[in-house]
Amino acid sequence: MKGFLTVLFSLLVVSALVSCTKNKEIVFDNSTPLAMAPDVQWALVVDPYSAFRKEASWTAEVIGHCRKGEIFQVQGASFDEERELWFDFTFGWLPASSVEVYSNKFKAETAASLLK
Repeated sequence: MKGFLTVLFSLLVVSALVSCTKNKEIVFDNSTPLAMAPDVQWALVVDPYSAFRKEASWTAEVIGHCRKGEIFQVQGASFDEERELWFDFTFGWLPASSVEVYSNKFKAETAASLLK
C-alpha cells in the first residue's frame, strides 16, 4: 500500500509540474484590420478554378478568375433567378457552391491550410 501511495503522489507531483508550464502567447496578425470585425465575412474558394461574374448569374459576363485556396472579403450577397446564392467580391460575383464563408479571416486561413 505504501508503494502505491508513493507512485500516486509522484504522479500527482509530475502532473502539477506539467500543468504549470508557461503557455505560449497568442499573437494575432493586425495587418488586416477587418480580419476579426464581427460584421465582415470572408470566403475561401473551394473549387479548383472559379470565374468571377459581372452579375449574380451563370449567364453573366466572366470578368476574372480565382483558384482554390484564395480568400476574399465578402462585400454582399444575392440570389439569382433560380434562387441560387451568390457572393459579391471586389473582383465580381461567385456562386455559393464555389466558396465556404467564415466569420473571420483567421478561420478562413486555417481552413485554407487544410485544403489539399
